[in-house]
Amino acid sequence: MRTLGYLGPPGTFSHTAALNYSDIHGYTPVCCVNLRSIVQKVASGALACGIVPVENSLGGSVGETLDLLTVAEGIYVTAELKLPVKQHLLARPGVALADIEKVYSHPQALAQCRSFLEQRLPGRPVVEATSTAAAALKVTEANDVALAAVGSSSAAFTYGLQILHADIQDKADNATRFFVLGREEPIFTGPAKTSLILALRDCPGALYRILRPLAQLDINLTRIESRPSGGKLGDYIFFIDFIGRTDCPKVRYAIKELQKNTLWLKLLGCYPDVTGGIRHRSGGKARLTGLPGLRAEIDSVDTAILQLLAKRKKLVEQVAAFKNNINCRK
Repeated sequence: MRTLGYLGPPGTFSHTAALNYSDIHGYTPVCCVNLRSIVQKVASGALACGIVPVENSLGGSVGETLDLLTVAEGIYVTAELKLPVKQHLLARPGVALADIEKVYSHPQALAQCRSFLEQRLPGRPVVEATSTAAAALKVTEANDVALAAVGSSSAAFTYGLQILHADIQDKADNATRFFVLGREEPIFTGPAKTSLILALRDCPGALYRILRPLAQLDINLTRIESRPSGGKLGDYIFFIDFIGRTDCPKVRYAIKELQKNTLWLKLLGCYPDVTGGIRHRSGGKARLTGLPGLRAEIDSVDTAILQLLAKRKKLVEQVAAFKNNINCRK
């Protein structure tokens, strides 16, 4: 059985990404407790591949994923996937916004909704969870206190929660990029992207020496980011993505030039470039096509249904209160 590991529990955005990728490529999604478990199981062969979040358009990079990729051996980035993300404020049925005492979610989700939380829930403690679905489960299990979670409509449906507020992310075009990890380099045709990690030599102009060969060879650098090396203060490693295939002569030459000016360099992978995703324009709005698009549409319908049910519940309560007032006057 071809298995693909994702960060669970079910209802996370990683779960949605895993379902999208599995439907297209014929994998069976397998829930994993954390990102480290995914990487370890892929490296050992317990999983055929794994999908991990790398960066979000609002919250930035997922530091844990980058740190794991730095030390992982025997695995490659075989594909990337970009998933539109809509965050919602979730709570148990009957809980009002004013009742909420704490908000739980994954650090990335909390970062994506910082403005809403500061403006609408000022002073409420914000607690980090291992995933958005784990936060939703925490809210479901807390019967003695009014909690809320930031998560997806899928998490709301899975754990029986209401959507108090929909689309609370700071920007509408919120999206998360995922890496698919495997033990073999992919074989493919068409546009490609290459990702690598390197450590710079401590000398004047070190960063310029890295960027110069890419610019001279007209290689499009799409991402560069630094992270502490884990050693002494001031030591950093750099994550670099650029457009191009590793079997292209100028890319091979560029990598050789990079190696001359680094302490070490690790190739993460060369994989199909999906920059911008597959989208059509309809009514002025961009939408995904194929199975990812259908799942996005289902999420939108689920959100609408949950919002209508919540509205209906409030109306029923108002009708009951109105009837009670009439009876009291008789």
